[in-house]
Amino acid sequence: MRANKAWRPLGFSITCASANKDVLVDHLQEFHPRRTLSLPVVEGIGWQLKQYAILADGRDFDDCIAAAAATEALKRLPAAGSLIDGAGNHGVGFQIVHFAEVAVVSPVFYWQWGSVLASIEQMRAQWETPKDFGTGVKEVVGCIWEMEVVCFEVEAWKTTLLTDARTPEQRLARYLERRFA
Repeated sequence: MRANKAWRPLGFSITCASANKDVLVDHLQEFHPRRTLSLPVVEGIGWQLKQYAILADGRDFDDCIAAAAATEALKRLPAAGSLIDGAGNHGVGFQIVHFAEVAVVSPVFYWQWGSVLASIEQMRAQWETPKDFGTGVKEVVGCIWEMEVVCFEVEAWKTTLLTDARTPEQRLARYLERRFA
């Protein structure tokens, strides 16, 4: 293949829908930060999950929805491992409950093998039944607002669990204390 020629998969062509730069595209609106709340750590069946809520414009926080999301996350997570287990998960992670425009979306992430961030399939509840979580879009990791929390959590894990000279239990306590918001 020559470097100056665009590659196209067989059977596909690329066309430009519009040359008009003034076309309004709802999904490409100007970015505005969303309010993010740091909630109490969820503890259950061996897991410790930091929990956050993100509120889209016009959406209010609801404790019952956050509790339902936590309950569902604990059902879906694998059996909790221990912090000193280098071959499995560490029983530690974080959950985001995003009170978004069209649904309640809740990605859940957990730490394993020391430095690997894993996740369960994204959970999603329609606003008509906001405590009834099904599975969201499988290939979606999270939106830009959720990724801000993920980036914070990666940095928090790296600077507490992976670079601190304290005992594993002391490092875990420091990690759980560090909160986004």
